[in-house]
Amino acid sequence: MAFKEIIGQDLAIKILRKSLKENKISQTYLFVGPEGVGKKLTAISLVQALNCKVEPFEGCGKCESCLNIKKLSHPDLFYLQPDGMWYKIQQIKDLRREAYLKPYISNYKVFILDDAHQLRNEGANALLKILEEPPEYTIFILIAYRPELLLPTIISRSQIINFSYLNEEEVRKIIEDKVPEDRIDILISLSQGSVGKALYWNEEENWNKRIELFKYLTLLKREKLYSPFEVVDFLVEEKDNEKIINYLELVLFWWRDMFFWKLLQKDEFITQKDFSVEIARKSQEYSLEDLKIFFRMTQDAIRNIRNNANLTLTLETLFLRVGMKG
Repeated sequence: MAFKEIIGQDLAIKILRKSLKENKISQTYLFVGPEGVGKKLTAISLVQALNCKVEPFEGCGKCESCLNIKKLSHPDLFYLQPDGMWYKIQQIKDLRREAYLKPYISNYKVFILDDAHQLRNEGANALLKILEEPPEYTIFILIAYRPELLLPTIISRSQIINFSYLNEEEVRKIIEDKVPEDRIDILISLSQGSVGKALYWNEEENWNKRIELFKYLTLLKREKLYSPFEVVDFLVEEKDNEKIINYLELVLFWWRDMFFWKLLQKDEFITQKDFSVEIARKSQEYSLEDLKIFFRMTQDAIRNIRNNANLTLTLETLFLRVGMKG
């Protein structure tokens, strides 16, 4: 994966190319932007560009060095990610110990910390110590989609590279040879500009869970008193807040599609086309104002879960309100 193969992040690539060609390489980069838009791929491409002898400052993507970097098996590249929900302090101690050893075969030793926002204070402060006085041959690339969780002192010591959502054609170009043709339009809608999300929902288990969730939503009715709790039970069995938030984003699509069907009565505005019949039928049970309220309530539920509100209570409040309207 060379710079030229990165799709949709022209500004980020332009900044990195310029810093390489002018030999103004930062020792700490912070790649910020939504999940699944190419931050990790760009970090790997930067390491390739630093080491490639075939296409210096660019990376050919084909030589032994580039291929080893792509496989994360280069001796001077260290890729880290959280051990569970958070980074462990021992991971950062090991990183610091390694950072003080000179590169084995390259001019630089590069440390990529994926999901760096999942550093607890102890780990973040330990990392900050080496970012304040890094060995001259080290480069740190922090990747974060929730940079507000990082220590301000880490952010201030980093060169921030912003990444943006991709447009629909860019997502299509990347995924069209990776997903079934009959799913591609739905997946592009679900991606919301993130290739990672499109590929996540294309995984068979997640695709089937999506279908199951929509079936539960079609059964929400006032006369079925237990139907809201069935939806809640389905969601909380995941025991992973990020996955539950992914499902609630699907619920947002459900309200959105019903709203536009009720408003315009046109299939072309439905994103979840494999459920267009159910969406058209179910939309008759709610008013436009109901659907706007449900949409805002679901957004609030996502926000509350991110802020560590009681998960079950948050979901029950949302779906009981919806069930009373059905």
